[in-house]
Amino acid sequence: MELMLKAAAASLLSAAIALLIRRHNPETALMLAAITALCILAASLGVVNGFQALRDQVRRMLGEKGELLLTPLVKCLAISVVAKFAAEMCRDSGQNAVCAAVEMAGTACALSTVMPLLLSILKMIGELV
Repeated sequence: MELMLKAAAASLLSAAIALLIRRHNPETALMLAAITALCILAASLGVVNGFQALRDQVRRMLGEKGELLLTPLVKCLAISVVAKFAAEMCRDSGQNAVCAAVEMAGTACALSTVMPLLLSILKMIGELV
């Protein structure tokens, strides 16, 4: 909760400053937004460390299959975060076509990453039947 309040305060302050700067120097406003976003992402990495204990518990419960199931999910999550960040930066700079391309590439990468997981789940269902 504390992290979210800090992130919201930083983003609102950055947005207000960017609005003042944008009229005279749009490049600096874009850089301010990018730097603020990177700082917020870096601060939120500490929250991700809390998921490692959960991931380890799932690995212990599922054994070898735990690694097979968790790796695509973690990769897909990372792809979605990077794609969302890059697309929003493109959208902020007015590059809507590039934004759409980044979103499409992120979707394609996420789907290709999750395919082994989908095949594994279908295989497990086939073994149950």
